[in-house]
Amino acid sequence: MDRRVQRLERRLKKEEAEGKSSKVDGDDVNPIGRSETTDGKFARLLAQDEDVLLSFVAKINKVYQETLRRPAPFVSFVICGMQSSGKSTIMERFLNAPLNIVQEGTGTRCPLDTTCIHDSSLKQPKCELSGEELEPSWAGTDLTTEEVFTAITEHNKQLGREDRFSTKPLTLVYRASNVQNMRFVDTPGIIANQGTGKDNREDIKSILRDTMKKPNSKLCVLVEPKEFSTNAIINFCDETFGGKGKWVDNAIILMTKFDKQLEDSRSGVKANKFFAEYHENNLFPYLTITPTLASEDLDAEVLFLKRQQLLESSPSYEEAKFNEWNEMHEKYRETDPNDPMLKSEVSSRLGFPVAANKMREVMLTDTATRLPEVLMSLRKELGNARDELVVLEGKKKFRDPSHLKLKIGNLLQDVCKRMADYLDGDLEAAVSLPHHMMDLEFELELEEDSEWMDQTLGNKATVEDEERWRNVIAAMLQKGTMPKHVCADKKFLGGKQFQRAKELLMAAMAEAFPDITKMKAYVASGAGYLQGGLQRENWERATLSIVKMTSFITVHPGINFLIKHVGTIFRKLFQVAMMDMKMRSVEAGRLLGICPGLENILSGHFDDMLWMLMQNAAEKTHVSMEPWYSTLDPNLPGFHPLEDEKDDDRELYEHKNGGYVKTPKKSELREQKLKEATGGWLSRMMPSFLASTVDEKKAKELLRERGKQKAELKKNFLPDNRTSMITDEETEKIILSAFHYVVALQEQIQTYLNFQINHYLYNEFKENLATFPRIVSDEDWTKLIQTDDTLDKAIQDVTLKIKEIKDSLGDVQKMQTQF
Repeated sequence: MDRRVQRLERRLKKEEAEGKSSKVDGDDVNPIGRSETTDGKFARLLAQDEDVLLSFVAKINKVYQETLRRPAPFVSFVICGMQSSGKSTIMERFLNAPLNIVQEGTGTRCPLDTTCIHDSSLKQPKCELSGEELEPSWAGTDLTTEEVFTAITEHNKQLGREDRFSTKPLTLVYRASNVQNMRFVDTPGIIANQGTGKDNREDIKSILRDTMKKPNSKLCVLVEPKEFSTNAIINFCDETFGGKGKWVDNAIILMTKFDKQLEDSRSGVKANKFFAEYHENNLFPYLTITPTLASEDLDAEVLFLKRQQLLESSPSYEEAKFNEWNEMHEKYRETDPNDPMLKSEVSSRLGFPVAANKMREVMLTDTATRLPEVLMSLRKELGNARDELVVLEGKKKFRDPSHLKLKIGNLLQDVCKRMADYLDGDLEAAVSLPHHMMDLEFELELEEDSEWMDQTLGNKATVEDEERWRNVIAAMLQKGTMPKHVCADKKFLGGKQFQRAKELLMAAMAEAFPDITKMKAYVASGAGYLQGGLQRENWERATLSIVKMTSFITVHPGINFLIKHVGTIFRKLFQVAMMDMKMRSVEAGRLLGICPGLENILSGHFDDMLWMLMQNAAEKTHVSMEPWYSTLDPNLPGFHPLEDEKDDDRELYEHKNGGYVKTPKKSELREQKLKEATGGWLSRMMPSFLASTVDEKKAKELLRERGKQKAELKKNFLPDNRTSMITDEETEKIILSAFHYVVALQEQIQTYLNFQINHYLYNEFKENLATFPRIVSDEDWTKLIQTDDTLDKAIQDVTLKIKEIKDSLGDVQKMQTQF
């Protein structure tokens, strides 16, 4: 908020507080609830240059109504009263023209929202009339008062023929040299007898409540010249606005047709007594008298002329009537000296001009107090208009495909940079976008909801295989067997999501490890017969088959699942980055707003790039896994072959040097040789690992030695002693050996797979991000360009709007300075 606005608001609040603290009980009670001290200050300020303020109000109202197409910011009066209480007559006295329907039997059947704009340059009034339900032929922007009178009359007659009241208002803008700058909403009259005609009470309540919800609205309640307790409009307002008297402080009270009460109030006692109950309830009505026609059942043209003549005579007629009433009081006091004078609350409120001046004072005071609000509103409108102009000019520039491609390319570069930041680690993004951080369950749902779930990824695993893999993960989450290091409940954004996905894969591979013992019945068939012409059962072939089958089950579906899982994470990151750019860059947000469908097009290209990456990663990773289980290697780290025969591993005693000593088992000898071959090499290599300088000769020597040792190392895979027909005991050996081998192999595969996924999926994705913005040059972006023949006119209109708002801002600031 501008500092000047803040200072003015503080000053007004201080004056308000001072006024409340200094207020004492007295005769002059303000009907709109403001303190006398504050009102007095404003009255003096307003009196200094009222014409300037009125001109200012007219100009600002016009900007709001004509340029901004919004209700005028300054106070408006909502006129309500019972049927035939004189609402339309009061409206016409403000307008100095008979524009609203007054014919008996028809009445006002819809709200008439009227704005009076003082324009001293006009010789004849100028009118604009519109309405949702108004016949189009009756609407217009340059109408005469006669045309408006006829249109409003016919519209209300049509509603009368339909026997209904409408909540849809007619909107009238009335410019003339003989009106004050004010706003009124005339509402349909409330029917006193609910058994007569259509009961429109609820409609009127709805109209009044909706109208009073609008800022700056005040009630102008028309009461009839009856006792307070019998005045139906007061009860109606209590019902409508939520309780007795709650509406009074925000209302001006006009007692219309007071000529009906003049004779009954000929003495001061009677007059004061009549108003006593009104005053006790904080109601201080302004008294008005307007002449009426003997008959209103006339043609519209004749009625208009008659009403015009009547309005012209109203001021003198009213003044004469109140003069007679005052003279009546004076004569009565001559005969009865004890008869009191009229109370000031009554005598100071005689005649329509007094009421009009009070309403004018309320309007002007409201104008002064509302300047900060109007100032802020205009600044907001100026910002919106400037934004609109940027969008329109952007649309005009984007008619050039080369300019569009350049801007979209820049946007994609920024988006890809943000994604790279997420993957590398971006604490700022995690803090600013906490609702976009994801836990494991959300990521899994994201993958299952994607169209990729049902798409085949490579030829090593089917969609059904992947579904079984998902079931394994779901069971882990349900049973609570998901390892804690997978961080299933923690929310991550970016690279940490990828890391968790890999840890999930490894955990699921362990969970998906098959029960190899179920293959026992099939081992003999896998051993075959006469392979290579040798009459010896091929246990190695059976073992290799077991290794292949188990490795395939635990590796390939997991690879597909991981790639799809990571793919959906990357896709979501693209959406997050697009949103992030909208928040960071106004230009990016405007670009996406100017080109409808652009975001979908870019997302489509990103999905295509990502799917190709996923296919490539799947193909290369699957292929790289096959060598691990296509052959068997007894020297596989972590694998220990079974012994040949139990008898071969017996403890023996040899006679040496006159005694017997125990010889080591064969298995112990093999382990010792293996330890010497590996451990000795490691001990000799350790100095090279810890060396502070480079010694490539020593390294080469040790590596050659290690290669020779591995080549000369003797190591069995399966026992050599076999029966001619495989026995159950031998089958158990094959199963057990295969089990040991697969466990050792899985550990090696997981280590190797970690490198494969990092390379083909993660690093390749980051490299693709660097080149992705170039796709903009391969697309026919002309289809994004919307042809709009009205664009130049729209730019011209908005430019004019900006100028008028800036001028109005200057006027408000000048007026604010004066106050």
